Amino acid sequence: MILYLRHRYRRVLLFFLPARSYVLECQIPQDEVVQRLHSLVNPDKLYFFIPAKTEKPYSGRFGTNKFVAIKSHKKTFQRQIKVRGNFYLVNNKIFVRLILSNPFSIINFIVLGALYFSLLIFRVWIFDWWLWNILIMLVPIALTYLVTNFSFQSVYRKEKQKFFKLFNSRRLSDKELEKLGV
Repeated sequence: MILYLRHRYRRVLLFFLPARSYVLECQIPQDEVVQRLHSLVNPDKLYFFIPAKTEKPYSGRFGTNKFVAIKSHKKTFQRQIKVRGNFYLVNNKIFVRLILSNPFSIINFIVLGALYFSLLIFRVWIFDWWLWNILIMLVPIALTYLVTNFSFQSVYRKEKQKFFKLFNSRRLSDKELEKLGV
């Protein structure tokens, strides 16, 4: 019962957040997984703020049994996808938990929050009735949320397939995840 509730909670939460999580079973040896990942991700210490201008599509860092990468566009500053991966070795098989997200969407909400806070401090009201003011303030939040989610949805599908092919993997079902405990 608890696992069912946890699964439902996760599904509802992921519906509203610009993030997706997958567990993949790799069909290739461990050395080849590492080699393929290094061919896609450029190691960089300041990857989050200033990605390196390389031919590789991602900048990131590697750790023990994990990696973090952000898509780096060569011509623009726009980076919409952050990929976090954790590797697990169970029964001589490699499993990867991939989390694809849009880390920059939170920046939009922080800027809007600062704007609304300053409007509240300086008591800037457009309308006389408080309900109209609240409704007019919800419009930019809703638009920001929708634009963030729609842009994430269009980008993440392509990147998801790229990582599925990179690891030559298949996605595990929820029943397989419960058995593995990954």
